[in-house]
Amino acid sequence: MGIHMRRTQLLIPPDLHRRATEVARARRLSLGSLVREALGEYLARSGDILPKDAAMDDVLLAEPFDDPVADPALSADVDHYLYGAPRRSKRKR
Repeated sequence: MGIHMRRTQLLIPPDLHRRATEVARARRLSLGSLVREALGEYLARSGDILPKDAAMDDVLLAEPFDDPVADPALSADVDHYLYGAPRRSKRKR
């Protein structure tokens, strides 16, 4: 499971909660882990798993490139390049 998760509140009947808690305890899992596992298996069986975000794959799997005019003050100006903040360095490009 990834590092980033969403907190979700589920309302389930008392009997289902009791049975799920017993299964989780017997398998030495948290109730949350059991629910995530069961939901993942359900979605895999039903074919309802959404495709990966193609835009993220494009970025992560892209070929690296060389900057023909590298900025020697890149570390000082990183906020400028990422967020459009004013440059911290004195260099004008």
